Amino acid sequence: MLWGKKGLELQKATSSIEILIPGIMSRGSKNKAKDVAMAELVTSMKQQLDYYWSLGEDTDKGMNYIPICKVQQHIREVDKFSYEPFILSIGPYHHGAAKLRNMDKMKWGYLDEVCKLNSEKTLLDYLLEIGDLAREARNCYSEDVYMTDEEFLQMLILDGCFILVALGGTQTLLAHLQQAESERFALEKIVVENANASTNNDIQNTASNSACEGNQSGRKGANEDSESDDQSGLWFMRFLYHDLFLLENQIPFFIVKKLYELASGNAIFSPSLTDSLNRYVRHALSFYPKAIQEANGPENFQHLLHLCHMYLRPNPKVDNSHHYQVRPQYLCKFFSFGWRYFRIGQRSEGNEQIQPVGQEGFPLPGHELNRWRRVAQYKEAGIKFKKREYDNLDPHSLLDIKFGNGSIEIPCLVVDEYSGSFFRNLIAFEQTCPQFGDDFTAYIVFMSQIISMPEDVGILVEKEIIVHHLDSDRHVSDLFTLLSKDVVFDFNGSYYLRSLCQSMEEHYQSRLNRWIAWLWMNHFSNPWLALAALGTVVVLVCTIVQTIFTVLAYMKPPNMNNNYK
Repeated sequence: MLWGKKGLELQKATSSIEILIPGIMSRGSKNKAKDVAMAELVTSMKQQLDYYWSLGEDTDKGMNYIPICKVQQHIREVDKFSYEPFILSIGPYHHGAAKLRNMDKMKWGYLDEVCKLNSEKTLLDYLLEIGDLAREARNCYSEDVYMTDEEFLQMLILDGCFILVALGGTQTLLAHLQQAESERFALEKIVVENANASTNNDIQNTASNSACEGNQSGRKGANEDSESDDQSGLWFMRFLYHDLFLLENQIPFFIVKKLYELASGNAIFSPSLTDSLNRYVRHALSFYPKAIQEANGPENFQHLLHLCHMYLRPNPKVDNSHHYQVRPQYLCKFFSFGWRYFRIGQRSEGNEQIQPVGQEGFPLPGHELNRWRRVAQYKEAGIKFKKREYDNLDPHSLLDIKFGNGSIEIPCLVVDEYSGSFFRNLIAFEQTCPQFGDDFTAYIVFMSQIISMPEDVGILVEKEIIVHHLDSDRHVSDLFTLLSKDVVFDFNGSYYLRSLCQSMEEHYQSRLNRWIAWLWMNHFSNPWLALAALGTVVVLVCTIVQTIFTVLAYMKPPNMNNNYK
């Protein structure tokens, strides 16, 4: 392994440094001050080498680290508010920010709630268990975390408990624990009633009634409080969605999982934590179609943003409807003759065409794919844009785009003022973790290029493919243009929309398709004109047939001599 070799090199380096220190100090007193400073520098460097060597040692043990990265400064400057939390800090990158400290009270309250779930565990047990994972969690962050071990451990527990409670991880667990407690209480009550039925019947009935009234009033008050919270906390929930799905605002999921295991203890049939988190994420992404069904929610994810990314990925089922294949070019050769001599289907964007491809669907040497065209240009070539309807029997995600028979089906995309931030963080996640693919990046690049002008957005809005709540279509176009800025994307790579791009370009480059589309838009769009053209064609055909028979009769007149005989 890479870190194993590095660790060995660092170990040798530290051994060499340890040998150097006595040699430096044994030099004459002439340069004593300088020698002391040099020895201190050597000691400091040794500590740094030991630290980085220990990180490599952990990696060599087989720990699978997925880095939680910070967004590069030059990318952040495009829209810094898209990468920074509004009200809540999760993880070390924004920990301690003054504007985010108002949530500390809620975090401590959630910690208290988690600790009360399992009376067999104390706060010390939580500290010891999470402390064993603290080093592994620290290694998940690509940037240096300038926090002491105690501060980092406290942050992990507080932030983990917040995610556990706020996202509903303790609700089902609490319901199970309360049910078990009520069953135990009911059993004890039956035993007591059987033993003291004659003397305490009236007292128990009175106590039972008062308890029921108290529980009902308590439930009523709780319901009123929850309704009040729902009504007054809409802004809070919106900001919470924003903050929880930021790339820089994450903690490793194994921390939350360990807290849940401690809180559930030895509870029988304890509900799944991943089910609760999946339910929360599905609700947060309710405006977007998802290929993953509720019963098949992901279980192996690194953090919340990764879970969102898994829900939005295209359906793994291979769709052959738009796989590019090289077809015989007989018609193209025929119409190229018409192009040369009769100017059939004249092209206006010849200088923008994507170059020919080889038998395997890849560009020929010297030719490369450049970009997608605009919606208006595809429409001129006869490509129809349709909204892809959701089918429960064959579910699709936001990224599942189909093309076939001259029609492209795109799932409905809802755009509001918070969409840009969410999309930017998903792109940043793929750019910093290439092992998870570039599906979402390819989708954003695709959308940014086909709707590069407000006119293109208007066409998709008319088709109900885009539903936006921004001020104008231009704002939508500008948003996607900025989303694709500074994004590293290889058009000649193996991204999931590659075959679709080639199929659409083949359709666009077909002179026959462009000619038919031109005739339809300019002459046959009016039904009366279409009927008139059809009538003209019928008259023309009849005239041609009549002319043919007339010519044949003239060239071979009937034999008059046979008639006289």
